[in-house]
Amino acid sequence: MKEELILPQCRYPWPTIPSPIANAFDDEEKAWYDNDYTFISEEGIKRCKPQFLSRVATYMNPTCDSMDRMRPCARLMIYITIFDDFFGMTPANELKIMADRVYEVMMGQDPHEDEIGILRQMAQARKEWETFMPRFWIDRVSINFYEFIMYGMMEEIPFKQAENRTYPLLAHYLSFRKYSIGMWPYGDLIDPSVNYALPVHIYNHPIIQRCRELLSLIIVIQNDFASLKKELEIENESLNIIFILRNQYKISYQEACTEAMKLHDAYAQELDDLHQSLPDFGSFQEEVYNHVYHIKLQISGCADWYYNSGTSRYEHKAFIVPQYGREGDDIIIPHSIFIKE
Repeated sequence: MKEELILPQCRYPWPTIPSPIANAFDDEEKAWYDNDYTFISEEGIKRCKPQFLSRVATYMNPTCDSMDRMRPCARLMIYITIFDDFFGMTPANELKIMADRVYEVMMGQDPHEDEIGILRQMAQARKEWETFMPRFWIDRVSINFYEFIMYGMMEEIPFKQAENRTYPLLAHYLSFRKYSIGMWPYGDLIDPSVNYALPVHIYNHPIIQRCRELLSLIIVIQNDFASLKKELEIENESLNIIFILRNQYKISYQEACTEAMKLHDAYAQELDDLHQSLPDFGSFQEEVYNHVYHIKLQISGCADWYYNSGTSRYEHKAFIVPQYGREGDDIIIPHSIFIKE
């Protein structure tokens, strides 16, 4: 009898809430690809459109009913995902240059006419946020995006470029994957979606930082379950918690799934417990409680997107070909187009 691998679904001790504007940006998203993502091939754009990446923003921020507040969030959901997909194999020295340029644009510089179109999306999102979000929040999301590249994508490069499959230990994997999953800037999108930016001293509180870290760690495991079927078909893929647990502890795929879900559930319970036992934040108590509540909604909303949005992202050959990938149907971007003398 052929062995089957049963993948458990991620479940949470809090509700999943549907967004009133869940599919609102489907048409705009297509136009963004056609106008600003032409650095990937026509085939790559065709692969992107049925992934419904703009819906990640609405599913993860389901209490927001404002198109204007959600539009720049939808832009970010797309440009962070495409940036990761396309530049995930880029050498570290080039990626550092790109990270610097992205940070400059997100902080206020406009891209040049001949620069890559993804920078136009970043600049437009920033301009939209500037109409209703404070400067300190713009700084926050810009720094977190920079760290997504430097502490996340950069740390994955040795494993992605290794000639033979190489596995990090679990502790090492989680230390960089919690950045490369992109949830630090994704978590920042709670503020525009509820139209309230956590003050700096509240945001920096260790309880809030732990809740944000748990958001990242939970989504890491959630994403690894969602992408496992596709990644089993990739010859040298090692950056999935199921592969890592299997290799580190010499267990079966099914046992690795069980262990990963135990870790996932423990993180989810910790987040729920922290939400129910927040310290005294004084006059900010209601806003802090609401923020952590929305961290939880982001998690269950992301799972809802994986399972129920109709995305094709985790189907065979749904991803675009990365800049330094092995297939030849996407245009390679010289890193010099990021840099203007």
